[in-house]
Amino acid sequence: MKKRLLPILIVAAAVLCAAPGFAAPRYTVRTKPSEIEIGAGYNGEAITVTGTIPTGSSAVVRILGEREDKQFKQKGQAFGFLWMNLGSIILRGVPDVFLLASDRGVYAGGGAQWTKLGLGLDALRGGADDFTFGEFIKLKEQEKLYAIQEGGFEYAPSDDDSRAFKVTMAIPSSLRQGVYKVEAFGVQDGRVVSRASSDMEAKLTGFPALLGNMAFHHALLYGVFAVIVAILAGLLMTVVFKDKGGAH
Repeated sequence: MKKRLLPILIVAAAVLCAAPGFAAPRYTVRTKPSEIEIGAGYNGEAITVTGTIPTGSSAVVRILGEREDKQFKQKGQAFGFLWMNLGSIILRGVPDVFLLASDRGVYAGGGAQWTKLGLGLDALRGGADDFTFGEFIKLKEQEKLYAIQEGGFEYAPSDDDSRAFKVTMAIPSSLRQGVYKVEAFGVQDGRVVSRASSDMEAKLTGFPALLGNMAFHHALLYGVFAVIVAILAGLLMTVVFKDKGGAH
């Protein structure tokens, strides 16, 4: 009896999975190029992000770096007049890179609805106060490692379940070697209705790769090389300023 029931159960499960409401379409995201080469002439790069989201939704794309804890000193007045460190504030699990692109109507400068989605910068705040969190964001924005892009999406005609999107995003020159997570969200009526993710790798090539390998695997040789470069740079600067001085 059990042997007869097993094929019937398998067929029934297959039918249920294929029926409407049981088979959820798979949404995708990918980058072109999928690998960024950081060579001696690297000065940032523009990548194209493509993927699919549910029909009727708008796309939000995030590129996130490795997550780590950031610690800040909290300053305040002691005894009513003396400014000093009163403690520490830790932002836990914040990514070293946070690049976000969305339709203008989705982000709309932030606000309560965007905060509720949990996709923007406010999702990183944790227990940090406004001043500390604001200074952290400013620092990251100056380094071009945190940025929000509104608009720039192109959509293909929708089919029954999904539609394709494309957006170009700027990758900063300060990008470090590592693996970055690329996420695509479909947002509709103030809710996240789909998620997809993939990886994008950034790796050193050429002379930067040589220096990196030397620093990690041949520390003594790297130290000697750094001293020689510093001496040569000093000699070059001496010659340059000496020539300028002699010209007067």
